[in-house]
Amino acid sequence: MKPRLLLPLLLFFVIPTTGQVEHAPTPEQCRADANAWGVPRANSTYQNNEQIAEYAARIMRDPNVTARELDARNKELNLCVKTDKGILAPPTEWYTQASHAYALAEFGRMASFMQRHNLMSQFYAEDEQGKR
Repeated sequence: MKPRLLLPLLLFFVIPTTGQVEHAPTPEQCRADANAWGVPRANSTYQNNEQIAEYAARIMRDPNVTARELDARNKELNLCVKTDKGILAPPTEWYTQASHAYALAEFGRMASFMQRHNLMSQFYAEDEQGKR
């Protein structure tokens, strides 16, 4: 194959992927967003788990936060785990727990959708058939 024939293929595959580069948020942006979203902080693991469960339930019902927004916040928090190492103590647990809360809220909304549209029996039937 001639090199000039490869150029259009190269452009076809390279240009779309370069537009999909995801930039990690700065530690300052991570902290500001988590605070703005009301992500709880706690001193003990037990207290934090309880607060995160309550937070997940609250955001699952929040009519102002769409499922796409839940997904976007979850993705950002996962990036924050990698970029924000903290000054005094690493806040990675804070982001990890918050990410779990957003995932739980999104899964809760999906389950509610499946129940409202009578899709649970279809889900179970397909799962039993090994469709995953």
